[in-house]
Amino acid sequence: MFIGHFALGLASKKIDKRPPLAVMFIAVQFLDLLWPVFVLFGIETFQIEVGNTMMTPLNFTSYPYSHSLLASLVWGFLFGLTFYLITKNRKGSLLLFGLVFSHWVLDFLTHRTDLPLSPFSDIKVGLGLWNFPIIESVFEIGLFVAGVALYYRSIIPKRQIAFWTLISVLLVIHLMNIFGPPPPNVEIVAWSANLVWLFVLLAWWIESRSRKQTVDNTVSL
Repeated sequence: MFIGHFALGLASKKIDKRPPLAVMFIAVQFLDLLWPVFVLFGIETFQIEVGNTMMTPLNFTSYPYSHSLLASLVWGFLFGLTFYLITKNRKGSLLLFGLVFSHWVLDFLTHRTDLPLSPFSDIKVGLGLWNFPIIESVFEIGLFVAGVALYYRSIIPKRQIAFWTLISVLLVIHLMNIFGPPPPNVEIVAWSANLVWLFVLLAWWIESRSRKQTVDNTVSL
């Protein structure tokens, strides 16, 4: 799952316009922002194993601190609490908690049984949609299209070129993940995973001139 996570960040503007899209992107990808750091420090591990599933060669052998059910709830709580302490926006804080946790839910749908319930349990779960490429692709792309539509109906970004560039790049990377060759080694995957921060910066840039419009729309509601 890649663009499906971003889809929920985009769609969430329909619920609360006040949290910036950049913050929503951080929330939906928070577990995946932690994961490469933990991998590079040797805290979590994965392997490149072609055929592990039909859609990805990554075998997530151990990632209980970033991707377990318990960890996702804890990270979500801390993320939402931090946002509340800074902004006093209770609705937005609850939304961001839900977005962090949504990452685990979407991964549960797509991953094979490799998602741990907690760092203290050997039980792992996953429905394995990655082994059903057509179903997974229709679901994820459909979710992304819906997220883009909901965002665009909630806030029309003034930086149109930047917005559609973001959407196009996300789709291209999604297709490359599906049809491209397997990555050469673990280190390249871990380092390249940090490039998600570029999407966060682009999201901030897209909304940097439309925040006044967002606030005005919120007041009018």
